Amino acid sequence: MSQFEPPPAALPGPAAHRRIRVLGLAAGLVVAVLVALGGASLSQPLYDLFQGVVPTPDVSRRVHVVVVDAESLREVGGWPWSRFYMARLVEEIAERGAVAIGIDVLLPERDRSDPADFARLYAELPPAAAGQVARLPSMDAVFARVVGRNPVVLARAGVRPGSFDDLEQTQAPLPPAAHFEGAPPPRLLVFPKVVANLPIIDGAGMGHGLVNGDRDPDGVVRRVPLAARAAGPVTPGFALELVRVAQRAHTIAFRNGEVCAGRACVPSGPDGQLVLRFGDWRETPTTSAVNLMRQGMPADLFKGQIVIVGVTSAGIADVAGTPRARAVSGVFVQAQAVDAILRGSGLTRPVWAPILEWSLAVAGVLTAWLGVPRALMRTVIAAALLLAAAALAGSALAFSGDLLVDPIPMIAPGAATAAAMLVLLVIEGRRAEARLEAALEGERRIAERRQTQLVNELNHRVKNTLATVQSMAVQTMRPHRTPEEARDAFVERLMALNAAHNLLNEVHWGAADLGTIVRTVVAPYDDIPGARFRIDGPPVPMQASHALAFALALQELGSNALKFGALSTPTGRIRISWRAIDGGRIEFRWVETGGPALAEATVGGGFGTRLIRQGLARDLGGEVRLMPRPTGLTCEIVFRPD
Repeated sequence: MSQFEPPPAALPGPAAHRRIRVLGLAAGLVVAVLVALGGASLSQPLYDLFQGVVPTPDVSRRVHVVVVDAESLREVGGWPWSRFYMARLVEEIAERGAVAIGIDVLLPERDRSDPADFARLYAELPPAAAGQVARLPSMDAVFARVVGRNPVVLARAGVRPGSFDDLEQTQAPLPPAAHFEGAPPPRLLVFPKVVANLPIIDGAGMGHGLVNGDRDPDGVVRRVPLAARAAGPVTPGFALELVRVAQRAHTIAFRNGEVCAGRACVPSGPDGQLVLRFGDWRETPTTSAVNLMRQGMPADLFKGQIVIVGVTSAGIADVAGTPRARAVSGVFVQAQAVDAILRGSGLTRPVWAPILEWSLAVAGVLTAWLGVPRALMRTVIAAALLLAAAALAGSALAFSGDLLVDPIPMIAPGAATAAAMLVLLVIEGRRAEARLEAALEGERRIAERRQTQLVNELNHRVKNTLATVQSMAVQTMRPHRTPEEARDAFVERLMALNAAHNLLNEVHWGAADLGTIVRTVVAPYDDIPGARFRIDGPPVPMQASHALAFALALQELGSNALKFGALSTPTGRIRISWRAIDGGRIEFRWVETGGPALAEATVGGGFGTRLIRQGLARDLGGEVRLMPRPTGLTCEIVFRPD
């Protein structure tokens, strides 16, 4: 095996890929379960972001807010105002063309400047004067008459057990003025008690509406009740009741997931609440109450508009947080609710949204499961970012149409699957890299050992070659030969030796026949071709590494025969034969005759002997037997050629 080719064991196999796929799928399923259990709480921050990012419709000019602000309190006096000023404020608004007036404050206690209370407070008044003062009409009655003459909607607040407003009610409040038709939503808010205005005032209003609902767990107001059960009967929300009074409708209808007041219909959830898409509350038309008291305001300032009166002065205002503002007075939340009802818009979650979301979730998981192991990491990351951006853009587009489509189920499971598989691929890749480094280190050590061995063999081969040349020269320069004959014989042997080395180079790169190897290697040792050697055996192809090892061993046998064996005498002969035996093996025999008798020590411990015994046993996986005989050396080699 080449040192540049990593061993297969160092690469991630099918088992690793199966493990990565299973764990990636498990990660996607776990995240999908967590997303399903988390519900809207996971997507709510994103919807809140959309509230400020996605453009909202312009604030309607059909809603106007009159605020009792700090300047109004400085001019008129501290809150609560006398009912006289409240009555005057309502008259100023009505005279300027308002179609409905909402009093977004509660007046459950008697007026502080009531004439009877005034007479009791000043005991020094003469009895006649005290009697005249006590007989004056109360400011509560004055305010009630003004309320009764105008399209005024009064506020009510639902009370839950254990809250600060859970006060003892001496009598049940009057039923709300609105009538209902159709089945109300199944999960209406329920308030066991309500805080209402004084009965004399409460009975004069044209409508009554709840100004409070439930805030979300984080304290943010995202919805207002369209209807709720308050102290028994179904009561409309404050904003919806204002729209009903403005349109002079007598009933509020529940039908097909909507709540309708006259011509205005708005989507409702199963809890009877309207999920608001908030605009910028600062764009709501607003007028200070003190400016109306001063006169000089246009006579048609509120023509055709719904006007809501609220308190915004610091310390006494009802302040709430919304997705677009950390603190905003409740009167502006009611104004935006009225505006949404008039437009017929509210955030809703269509029935097809979960089907779409989870279908895309399954598609994302399967895409990641199938594609991540085959794709480049940068491709996976780019595709994930692109799909996430598409899901967010689609959700934002749906939000602009007042639809709540959650992108988190579309993104999270597939992203979890892809991320888990990427992490596992990196981990598995590092493990494979460590295995590869270990394998390469092993290959390097083996290569170093082989290089050392090859250097030793090369040194030995050079010595043997020089010894062979020397022996060839000695045998060639015999006395019975002329110098020319000796020279020619010596050159022929050198050429044969060179041919043997050429064969070694050739068989290193390709297969060679065993007979060719034998004849080429022994040719330099044959004084008279065919006289010294008898070669017999069938064709046997040998792969390159085996052929090279065998050629080296034959050269060692020839060198030893030339120095110590049959070739060291003029009469020595060598018979070489081979045959096929069981199991596809080859039995090779080298038999020397006519040479000097050899002792065991002669073939025992030299480098050449070790090369034949150990080298062939290692490289060919064969068995080698070197046997000194009285007539010369016999070598038997049993090996597999392939």
